[in-house]
Amino acid sequence: MAGKKQNIENTYQEEQGRLTNYIKGKIGSLEDAEDIAQDVFLSFVGGFDEISDLRKSISWLYTVAKNKIVDYRRKKKPLSIEDQNINEEEDGLNLMDLLPSLETMPDEQIMKDMIWEEIQLRLQELPKEQREVFEWHELEGYSFKQISGFTGLTVNTLISRKRYAVLYLREQLESIFKLMKD
Repeated sequence: MAGKKQNIENTYQEEQGRLTNYIKGKIGSLEDAEDIAQDVFLSFVGGFDEISDLRKSISWLYTVAKNKIVDYRRKKKPLSIEDQNINEEEDGLNLMDLLPSLETMPDEQIMKDMIWEEIQLRLQELPKEQREVFEWHELEGYSFKQISGFTGLTVNTLISRKRYAVLYLREQLESIFKLMKD
C-alpha cells in the first residue's frame, strides 16, 4: 500500500506540470487545463490498480487527458465544420469525403451545421476504438504515427479502425445526402 501511494505521488510530482501545460496548449485556458489535469489525476488514482506497468502510467495519463480534452471541447461549444482540423493522411480518407458539396445550396451554413450535428451524433454510435481513432485523427489532428505512439497500436490497426468509422459514417449520413439532392 505504501509503495502504491509513493508511486502515485511520484508520478503526480513528475507529470503534473507537463500534463497541465500539454492540456493548456490544446485548449488555451490555464484554469480549465488545471481542472482537466486534476480530473485526469483523480482518474489515475482510481485506476492505478489496473495499470500493471508503471512505465505505462505516463501513456495512460496522456490518453485520458486527450479524451478529457475531447469531452471539454464538446461541452464548451459545438464545433462547426470550418473549425475542424481536417486533414488527409496515410489512409486517404478524411472528414470532407463524407460531405457533399454545399456550394450550390441556398442555406449552406444551416446545412453544414445540420450535417455536423448528425456527424457528432453518429460518432457516439461507433465502437469506442473506432470513435477514438477517428476523433484523434480527424478532429484533434494527430497523425497515425502519433496515435500509435500513445496507444501502442500499429499504424495499420489505426488506419483500419478509422476506415471502418468512415464507412459507417458514410452509410449513416447517406439519407441526409439524398434529402439534400432532392
